[in-house]
Amino acid sequence: MVYEQIITIIIITLIIVFVWGIFKRLFKLMFYAGIIIFLLLAANTYFIYQDFKDLGENFGVSEKKVILKDEDKVLTGLLLNEDTDLMNDEQLNDYSSYLKGDDYEKILGDSYKLMVFDVEIISNLDNDIDLGYKTITSDEAITILKSNSGSQEKAALFGVILADEILNSRNPLFFFSEFKNNNIIIYPETALFKTIKFIPLSLIKNIGKKIFEKGKEKAISLVEE
Repeated sequence: MVYEQIITIIIITLIIVFVWGIFKRLFKLMFYAGIIIFLLLAANTYFIYQDFKDLGENFGVSEKKVILKDEDKVLTGLLLNEDTDLMNDEQLNDYSSYLKGDDYEKILGDSYKLMVFDVEIISNLDNDIDLGYKTITSDEAITILKSNSGSQEKAALFGVILADEILNSRNPLFFFSEFKNNNIIIYPETALFKTIKFIPLSLIKNIGKKIFEKGKEKAISLVEE
């Protein structure tokens, strides 16, 4: 009887020692994993903060290339800087060839940001488009932009849509929802935009307002010319 009790105690002790050894290893593993995750989160938060700060300071005052595409064809494009300039036909053709190879770096050139909009984004607008002298539907706007209309007409129409509907600080969630749906490409896609793809839209409403307040003014200048 005593012998059996001793054996039982030894077995229980060995089991406790074994379990405790596993627990210590798991605890160490979880501890180190926790440190690594914390450092990664801290680094990502820092880069997001720096990116947001950079966008707040430079988005409204630095040159941005904004193009509207239909599959691999660039329909129209704007250069938003101190003034708003049109892209000429030669540039549009060059950018179309770069777009086929997803060569956003060549399209970007020396600009601060490149924004590529799919023309189908217009079909997702809730409102008709007010051109001042008349109002057109989203389908009518898409037809004009895909047509052989003059560069000035297409760029002006795109400018109206940008200023009033897409880069609108009153409804920044539209821009980010379309970005999350891959209807808008931002290049280079920095930490802030990478993170936006994985967080709820409600958390980024104020970010959009601050970014778009100045950027919208540049698109409006083309419409008023």
